Amino acid sequence: MMWWYPDGTPTFGFWYAALIASLLIAGGIWGLFAPESLRTLYFRLLRGIRTIRSDRAEVPSTGWGWGSPTSIRLSSVLAIALAAGFMTWVLFFTVPGRVY
Repeated sequence: MMWWYPDGTPTFGFWYAALIASLLIAGGIWGLFAPESLRTLYFRLLRGIRTIRSDRAEVPSTGWGWGSPTSIRLSSVLAIALAAGFMTWVLFFTVPGRVY
């Protein structure tokens, strides 16, 4: 993937990666400041998927694993760190015209 054209302008791949990184950072910030709302959204989506699949199993109202507020906060920090680290690499350590 090439992030910069030889003249130094960003490619479509750069803008796509920047959009994904921005969404990851926004989701990470949401998870840090409002983990209960993210958890509620997750369980609503999970219930909707199980309804579509006709699985009558009851979805728990309290979550284990990543559904707990602590694990949502940890996942949010990881998402922010990955997105920021990747875009830092793209911005400062890639060379225009080189394919990575």
